[in-house]
Amino acid sequence: MKPAKEKIYLDICALGRPYDDQRYPRIEMETLAVLMISTLVKAGKYLLFYAPVHESELSRNTDTTERVEIMKFLYSYGQNVKLRINDYGILEDRATELSSLGIGFADSFHVANAEFIGASFITCDDILIKKCSRNNVGIWFGTPVDFCKKEGLV
Repeated sequence: MKPAKEKIYLDICALGRPYDDQRYPRIEMETLAVLMISTLVKAGKYLLFYAPVHESELSRNTDTTERVEIMKFLYSYGQNVKLRINDYGILEDRATELSSLGIGFADSFHVANAEFIGASFITCDDILIKKCSRNNVGIWFGTPVDFCKKEGLV
């Protein structure tokens, strides 16, 4: 029997990193890490998940190329977080709890979805990472570079 592939969940901040200004070393490093992760998702090493909050955030993105390319990647290589009717309340309750702890509305839904499916949560948002640390989020979370280090990819 094959071992289960690791589930990963990238928020919009991480997915959009390749479209950010690459003149800054940190952004360039995170971009390379996101591209490495994306390549490994395409190769089937990781299971990428996305949720309606991705679509909601992307619908407000004014950069058409970025918006279309990210959605194309998610739809081509990702799996939608599947919820049963009973799960919606649990997910919303958790997102509300996270939001009450100071995590932003969209971010709280990203974290709640990643927790719900037991996925590693990848973001480029340092403030969100600190808030996850302080509030005992029940999954691994970190930057794309952190994830690559954790996985022995760099």
